[in-house]
Amino acid sequence: MKILLCGAHGFVGRHLSRTLEQAGHTVIHGVHQFSTNTTEQRRELLIDYAKDTYLEIWEKRFAALGKIDIVINAVGVLMQSQKTPFSALHCDAPIALFQAASSAGVRGILQISALGPDDREPETKANCKPLSEYLQTKRAADQFLSQLHSPHLILRPSLIVGIDGASSQLFRSLASLPVIALPGRGEQQLQPVHIDDICHCVRTWATQVAANTAAQHQMIRAVGPQPITYREMLQHYRDVMNLSPAMFIHVPISAMRIGALLARYLPQKVFAPETLQMLEQGNVADSVAFTQFLGQAPRGANTWFADQQAEALASVAIASWSQLLFRLILAFLWISTGLISLWIYPRENSLHLLSQVSINGLAATMVLYLAISFDVLLGISTLSHPSKNLWLCQTVLILTYSFIIGVCLPEYLAHPFAPILKNLPILAILFVLLASEKNSAKFNHPRIKTRTKLRIKQ
Repeated sequence: MKILLCGAHGFVGRHLSRTLEQAGHTVIHGVHQFSTNTTEQRRELLIDYAKDTYLEIWEKRFAALGKIDIVINAVGVLMQSQKTPFSALHCDAPIALFQAASSAGVRGILQISALGPDDREPETKANCKPLSEYLQTKRAADQFLSQLHSPHLILRPSLIVGIDGASSQLFRSLASLPVIALPGRGEQQLQPVHIDDICHCVRTWATQVAANTAAQHQMIRAVGPQPITYREMLQHYRDVMNLSPAMFIHVPISAMRIGALLARYLPQKVFAPETLQMLEQGNVADSVAFTQFLGQAPRGANTWFADQQAEALASVAIASWSQLLFRLILAFLWISTGLISLWIYPRENSLHLLSQVSINGLAATMVLYLAISFDVLLGISTLSHPSKNLWLCQTVLILTYSFIIGVCLPEYLAHPFAPILKNLPILAILFVLLASEKNSAKFNHPRIKTRTKLRIKQ
């Protein structure tokens, strides 16, 4: 069958595409940005989900694509912005897509939604708080799709686990910390589902659509075999990585909410007020229907990463936060050194040190303030513009400082506080950062800017 998969570059979309293509289907990839390694088998359709919220846009697309058998919407973001609001990506664009697909006579529509507190057993819903904006927009699209006559499946997965999933990578990083902060007591209920089970479910449904045996209106809550607490999940991640016991500390929910607000400014897309709210509300449901649809029990926590080496998982997880920690330490070192020299350490003492290396008078004052400015600039650049050249610059500067002090102020070599020898761990940090730099040339492929047309063979 011919399948339009929107969100094909996302975590879920990548796995669904591979599964469906292996099953013999032709998959058109609806993407926000063209891939750099597209082949004839991986056809792409450029879509701006934040702007393509009108029915006419999608009707023109379906007319250009020809006969489409199945439409899958796997578009979603955990953190919204002015350019990518929940309302457009989760509600307006999917509704326009579903309506156009139904009018075009597709044989099936699949909506990848999300599990929420409204999916619990009726007796546990009494004290549920209002849904997050993320879930409200998902539910609006679910509701619209449920009213269409086209056969459809609304899949509401719990937290999806996978080796390359952003949330799984974040939780492995958190679990690898020697001290792990828990929201409250970490007793929030989760029921994670593995990405392989999601793919199995979608492949089964696609087979039913091809055989005209799929249910007209269907909604499945995709969850793991049993609930676990947030703390238990992190402990499981830690056990999988074969790490020694960690110290768990309980952080008040109010403090976690402040942290979630601040985390929006960090280079990550998982920890945000929305995701914390969903964690607080819990994420569990009855697994019977999902198990019956799969024809087998979903994967439990003990099989999530059974095919992965513990050492490899641990090294990747630790590297994800250690490099950020190193940058923060270096930035603090350079900025505090500059500010201490500027406002705290006596200026005359600094000038006296410079005189011992034959820099006096106005030249000493200029060198002092240039050094202060340069230190602060290095600290800011460490946070905002990390690069190989920056690490090399800092390495050369520290070696130069150490050499000058060792030659002109040899008494510091035998100082009990070892001010020169303490440069060695700083150099070690810079060495690790240098070794961790990746080649970015592959991300600047010259063909990216030229491929702006729909590449579909008619």
